[in-house]
Amino acid sequence: MKTCWIAIGFLLCSYLSGAQQFIIRYDLAAENVTYHKVRKTGDTIVAPVIQLSRTNRVNLQLVNAANSYQRRIQYVEKEETPETVIIPGMGSDPSKNLVSGLADIDLSDLKSAEIFKRGGGNKDVEALFESSQQKAAKQEFTNQYNAFTKAYAQWQKAMLYEQNCRVLWKDLAQLRYSMQYHAAEVKKTAKSKTETIFPGAAENPSAILLNNNAANLKTSVASVKNSLTSLQAVYDSFRELEIKSPIADSLMENIKDEAALVNRKYDTGKEPDEVIDRIAELFRQILNDSYTQLTPLDVNRKTILAEISFIPVIDSVTAFTLNINPADTIRRLVPIYKKEPLRFRNTFGFGFASFAESRWNYYVTPDSVIAKESANQFKPLVVTYLHFYAPRDKGFRWGGTFGAGLPLSGNKDINIMIGLSTFLGKNDPVCITAGIAGSELKKLTGIKPGDKVSFTEIDDKHYQSVYRIGYFVSLTFNPGSLNTKD
Repeated sequence: MKTCWIAIGFLLCSYLSGAQQFIIRYDLAAENVTYHKVRKTGDTIVAPVIQLSRTNRVNLQLVNAANSYQRRIQYVEKEETPETVIIPGMGSDPSKNLVSGLADIDLSDLKSAEIFKRGGGNKDVEALFESSQQKAAKQEFTNQYNAFTKAYAQWQKAMLYEQNCRVLWKDLAQLRYSMQYHAAEVKKTAKSKTETIFPGAAENPSAILLNNNAANLKTSVASVKNSLTSLQAVYDSFRELEIKSPIADSLMENIKDEAALVNRKYDTGKEPDEVIDRIAELFRQILNDSYTQLTPLDVNRKTILAEISFIPVIDSVTAFTLNINPADTIRRLVPIYKKEPLRFRNTFGFGFASFAESRWNYYVTPDSVIAKESANQFKPLVVTYLHFYAPRDKGFRWGGTFGAGLPLSGNKDINIMIGLSTFLGKNDPVCITAGIAGSELKKLTGIKPGDKVSFTEIDDKHYQSVYRIGYFVSLTFNPGSLNTKD
């Protein structure tokens, strides 16, 4: 008795030690699902299905899944068609985006003589009667115009820099909330785009916050406004000093348009520092994001799919920029293929059996010699089986079979059958079985082909009943599976 308990304990320990851990690895970027079995050494090997008979530990490993989404898992027990998700692609290259409405300007200084050109043939006379106040006003206008031009150029440069920062912000946001790129590609692209605007940021992300663009933009705007005020004051004095210059009039019209553009572009309601802060935060998140997530799954015999809902973790400003509704979810379906514990199932159908003793018919020739001729190679049977096998959702399905068959003609003795079966179709409705069959047969005894005999017919007394083994093939069906709606 003690030996028996020891043996039972050994078998139980062997079974528990054989328990496996499985991982379903889902690569979001490649849309690829693979199954892996964890070895004791810590590494994994590819497995076709999850063996539920050997484990209750199944983990879902999400690859190329950033922390920008929360995940919720639901289990599906029926077939469903997966959704199509359109992920916005990456943005364009920031270096190709220019501030709308900003035109390149000539930074070279104008001379006073170029602005106040004298016409006609009395240039020397006009210069002779020009007062010192008029000369000083013309020179001051020229100086103030050149100062305005330089201030406007500095503002244009600072505004272009800010616009590129806004494009970079959008590109980084699209990278972080996209599911179609590999983790290495996301990090590499983020570094490349950020380095274009903030050199050295890839090695030192704090370089993003150490720029002085916001101060430059404010300073340039103030310089433009101050230069315009001074220039306008000098220009207003022209009427009192009786100074006329069509070129100066044209320059003032252009300057007013440029100043209006400065006021319109700068009055965006968003400080440049806000965009820089968002870029720095997004860049930090992309570099620090873990793109591999491991989640335990509650898988049972009926589980067919795991539906993963990805909910964006996003603020309202970024959501508006990317046209993402924070309430929307992205759904992905992960198929769960299993090999279930041992199951028993009955099937019914027909088959054919073959025995060596049934292949010949014996008779007596006219010259009293025993002869033989070929008979039916196979005899048809109505069969019923009990199958024991482990159903699986993927791959070759097979198991052991025990059953009986009743011949449709001739000898009505029951055939006992043992063999192997394979199953076809969803829920295994069709079964093909092959194996060995045993039955009681009549064997010719006392005489053999070629013997000379004194009788003219072979009757039952020349046969004896024996048990023999042959082989069979059959096609059977499970009526319960054939009637399922799915």
